[in-house]
Amino acid sequence: MKRRLLTGATAFTLAFSSIPNVQAEEDMEKAWKDLEEIRKEKKEIKGEIREAKETMDREKKKMEQISEQIHQSNEEIFSAKQKMKKVQKALNQAENQFHDRIESVYRSGKLGYMSTLLESDSLSQFLARFETLSLLVKQDHLLMEKIAAKKKEIKRQQRKLEKLNKKREQEIETAEETYNRMQENRKKSKVALAGIEEEENIQEKEVRRVNLLALKNGSFKYPGGPLSWPGKSRRITSPYGYRVHPVTGVYKLHTGIDTEGNAGDPIYAAADGIVLESQPASGYGWIIILDHGSGLTTLYAHMYPHTVRVQKGDYVKRGQGIASIGSNGYSTGPHNHFEVRKQGQLQNPLKYLE
Repeated sequence: MKRRLLTGATAFTLAFSSIPNVQAEEDMEKAWKDLEEIRKEKKEIKGEIREAKETMDREKKKMEQISEQIHQSNEEIFSAKQKMKKVQKALNQAENQFHDRIESVYRSGKLGYMSTLLESDSLSQFLARFETLSLLVKQDHLLMEKIAAKKKEIKRQQRKLEKLNKKREQEIETAEETYNRMQENRKKSKVALAGIEEEENIQEKEVRRVNLLALKNGSFKYPGGPLSWPGKSRRITSPYGYRVHPVTGVYKLHTGIDTEGNAGDPIYAAADGIVLESQPASGYGWIIILDHGSGLTTLYAHMYPHTVRVQKGDYVKRGQGIASIGSNGYSTGPHNHFEVRKQGQLQNPLKYLE
């Protein structure tokens, strides 16, 4: 990114009021060119910021999706853990039951089913014992199968849990990467815009300084021709000349013309010029004075400061909005107050307006 400001040598040269008009015009042109380049770069950066914002919006959506995935994984992990607890509890009960069965056989001293059968006193007793032992053997077999199945189920749940935990870790890692990208994009955008805005402010101040020097050295000339009306309306509510002031009641010169307008309506520059003053003034509210060169100046009054769009030293174009109509100062209501001076002497504005 290029950065171009006036060189120290140029600034040093401009410090002297004896600067030739040609040089002053060149310096004005260069200062404006530099400012336009900075503004062009600012526009490009804003475009990049818009793209970055779009990227961040996509990342934000992705973050929302990942968050939902992590939540779902957490729910699945919780469910798997609860199921594994139930399976483990059932396994513990089966193992305890099996241990109780082994202990019962051991205590009875009958370690083998065959000896129990051989001790039968008759065939009927043998058959009865055989049936009973068959049921016991079947129950023992079922119990052992149950224990084996529960152990197998626990292993399956453990594998599932491990997989879910791994998946969750990957989702959290993706979420962290997405968050870091969002923060980096946000930081870059802020830094880039802050840097270019700071340079724009510096260059704008330089342009204002050069403009005021151009006025001082007489290199800024009025091209001639009529002035444009300072607002949308051309209906005059109070003409130039002596009158009884509507607020003070004093008979005095009304130094300009008032045209009708509503609060907030735009006030326009009557011609190309440089802002000589933009400040509060007693009775006038906030005023703006434009110097159009060749000793011709215009004054605009009764604005509120928050509506003013120009600063001292700004270059303005004919018809450019510089503020909004207000009723600040000695005023009975919103209106557009406009004055014209030639070589510092008040003029009837109607002689200059087209």
